[in-house]
Amino acid sequence: MKVKMTMRKKIILFFLCLVAIPILIIYIVASNLFIKSAQKDLKNLYAANINEVGKNIDVFFSDALDLTLYPLMEQNLRTFLTEPPSSPSYLKDKKNASDILLSMPYGFSSGIHGITLANMVPDMIGVGSNIRLTNEDTEAAKEQNASPSWDYSAAREKNGYLYLTRLLKNPSNISQHIGYIKLSISCAKIKAAIAENQKDDQTSYFLLSPGNGCLVESDTSRQSDFPKEELSYQKLSQLAASAENSKIISNRILSAYSIEHTDLIIYSITRPDVLTVVKKTFLSNMMILSVLVFAFSILLSLAFAKIITKPMDMLGRRMASLSNEDFSVRVPVKGTDEISVLSHHFNEMAERLEFLYKEVYMGELKLKQSQLDMLQTQINPHFLYNTLDTIYWMAQMGDTQNVSTMVSNMSKMMRLTLTPKTNDKIPLSQELEHLSCYITIQQIRYGSKVQFFQTCPENLMDEYVLSFLLQPLVENALVHGLKNSLHGFVRVTIYEENGNIIYEVANTGELICPDEISAILADPTDSQKGLALKNIRERLRLKYGEAYPMEYYVEKECSVFKITQPKESTI
Repeated sequence: MKVKMTMRKKIILFFLCLVAIPILIIYIVASNLFIKSAQKDLKNLYAANINEVGKNIDVFFSDALDLTLYPLMEQNLRTFLTEPPSSPSYLKDKKNASDILLSMPYGFSSGIHGITLANMVPDMIGVGSNIRLTNEDTEAAKEQNASPSWDYSAAREKNGYLYLTRLLKNPSNISQHIGYIKLSISCAKIKAAIAENQKDDQTSYFLLSPGNGCLVESDTSRQSDFPKEELSYQKLSQLAASAENSKIISNRILSAYSIEHTDLIIYSITRPDVLTVVKKTFLSNMMILSVLVFAFSILLSLAFAKIITKPMDMLGRRMASLSNEDFSVRVPVKGTDEISVLSHHFNEMAERLEFLYKEVYMGELKLKQSQLDMLQTQINPHFLYNTLDTIYWMAQMGDTQNVSTMVSNMSKMMRLTLTPKTNDKIPLSQELEHLSCYITIQQIRYGSKVQFFQTCPENLMDEYVLSFLLQPLVENALVHGLKNSLHGFVRVTIYEENGNIIYEVANTGELICPDEISAILADPTDSQKGLALKNIRERLRLKYGEAYPMEYYVEKECSVFKITQPKESTI
């Protein structure tokens, strides 16, 4: 249903839009500029932070890599690796190597938790935690051919470690394998180093390997609802290699850094509260400003609307009186503005309509009513003649009971049709009562030869309709449709559709071509053929115009006449 909007509301809406649109544009532009600037600063801040944290973690791995090469440079360690066990000084050299291993220059300050050094016998010396050199370790080291071999499988265990194994070659003859070195890096110390350099409690850090997933993490809660595809190793590698190495996703900042000399990546996820706080402050200030501007606009629009709509309201009330056929109304004309000119033309229109109403409309109305009365007088005798013929026929047969019933129903019909009326419309219930009397008479006449069916909703019974249209149609169905049939029926269907009341009178029997009905109704002569149908069509035309014709068609071996009347609340 379309909602009507008054001029006052349109003016107020116009003023509000006039103010709201610029405020909205300013808010969007300012908000975007502010947010982009804040996001850029935060990205740079957290990119620098991940670089700082990453470089501190680099120390763990660079120290470990340097430490794996130290045995090749230190004389005692190299002697242990290259001297055969059968040498008389082997045990002494092994002890010297163990002492040197304990006093290595890097110690365990960079998270290195233990070292194992083995020659090709194999014989081993170690320091720190007991690190077992397995066949899998030596095979993996051989495959790397003196390059570092990393093992991340124990990183997720309690007190987890990262293991580094390396095949050692004789510096004097690189084709000669002289031993292996394996060391462990404490994940707890890596995590502690991350915590020392953590920017704030809004940031979580994660150390990621290509195949073993996350090795070290500071807080998993911030990662749980993050888009999984953004945390893939490939995506993070691309981010770490980019110039900015930081980006914003879903109001969170993702930063990444590649650990030198390894395939590891450390990344951070941050949900900065400062951006939300400043944004809320900006929004609240804009809301206060908007409310003040809107209040001023409403006051201004109300004052402006009153100046315009007050004379328009007066003119509208006068027009409403004019539509109710009160042609004496006039509008006072003050000033020379556009509304005054409109009021002046309204007064001229009212004068002209008053003249036309008195001289033309009332005359035509009286003529149309006289035509309707004449049509009604033509129909009433038609009812009487046919009914009296039926009573005469029954009296000749000596059927006094049915004659009595027929006379009683004829009396009701005459009372309904001949009683003087001030209007040509009656309640639908009275129309159906008149039809019921007629059907009762015809049922006595035709017996079981003809069946009558009637359908009408209860909610239409009190609606006013044009009087006595149904009985002539039913009579037409009997006289012309079923006159040569041994059995048949007449069905009357009444329903509401699109605000109209519909009559449908259908009968079996002899079908009449629609073209023949059209020809009868179009006959301009005063022929008595089709008189009832012509009268019905003419009454509808005079009462409602051409928009409500009488229709005829053939449907499912039935002749159907259809009448449409508007549903009106009053008579």
